Amino acid sequence: MNIKCKLHVQLLVVLWTVLVSGKASLAGEVTLKDGSMLVAFDSDSGALTRLENKAAHWIIERRPELGVSFRLFAPLPERRWNPVLGQKQRAVEVKKLSNHEMVLKWKNLVSESDGVLPMTFTANVTLTNGVLTFNAVLENDSSLTVETIDYPYFGDFNPPSRDTTNMAARIMRRGKPDDLILNEIYPHFGNEKGYWGDFWPTKMLDSGQSPFCLIQAPDEGLYVQLGGGKSSYRLQYAFEQHPGVISAVTQLVPKQDEIGGQTVHLEFRTCHFVFTPPHSTTKLTPIVLRCYQGDWHVGADLYKQSAQR
Repeated sequence: MNIKCKLHVQLLVVLWTVLVSGKASLAGEVTLKDGSMLVAFDSDSGALTRLENKAAHWIIERRPELGVSFRLFAPLPERRWNPVLGQKQRAVEVKKLSNHEMVLKWKNLVSESDGVLPMTFTANVTLTNGVLTFNAVLENDSSLTVETIDYPYFGDFNPPSRDTTNMAARIMRRGKPDDLILNEIYPHFGNEKGYWGDFWPTKMLDSGQSPFCLIQAPDEGLYVQLGGGKSSYRLQYAFEQHPGVISAVTQLVPKQDEIGGQTVHLEFRTCHFVFTPPHSTTKLTPIVLRCYQGDWHVGADLYKQSAQR
């Protein structure tokens, strides 16, 4: 065999090894898409790894390595810090049921302070005509109370570009969809929780004031709504800026992907205060997402339309 043939065979072996080991660029990803949106999940962990507004080419969730599936807290009698971190779980099922629907399931959840917990968390995700809906159920067969569940969870929420002049979270004031409170999250991010109680700059907006939240960039936005327009328990729209801001005075967010050896990323999640007792089941309030083009009035109109149905 001549040198050229040997090199050809070696190249084929390398390509085959990459494909078999699952390291090809598209391996291990389960995707739902339509003409408006694309959402993708890791087939092993169930983490949400990509979200794209296809019409505007806005990559909302950009870096798969920062994807997160969920998070829950189940405090112990003697130690409250007992989270279940989605990054440390493996899904027992990530299955596409149709072109518009998939199911994700996690069982025997590994907690940080109490080992494996007999809990099952199941999510059903649908994407139809540009409407992305997350339904989830927690089966708590443990002796602990699950206080909160963060789902869906975006580990890398991005503005349309690094040069975006303003991106803000907006919720209703006094129940009026035409009167919205503005909370800037990019390029400035102010910490609202105090330096003594949080690891990172944090904003928590309460759904009791507003059954929807707009994440509004200058000419486009993401609409986040409670399914049915209400929740039977407290729910918050939560934002965390990692690893922090450049200065507490300017509150500027770093524009680069990494600073001081730390990854720069914004987390966004809906936090469900479920307080699920031992040996019981809780169905989470559905979370509905839609992308839209235009200013905040367009996003507010989506709520008005849903309220009329």
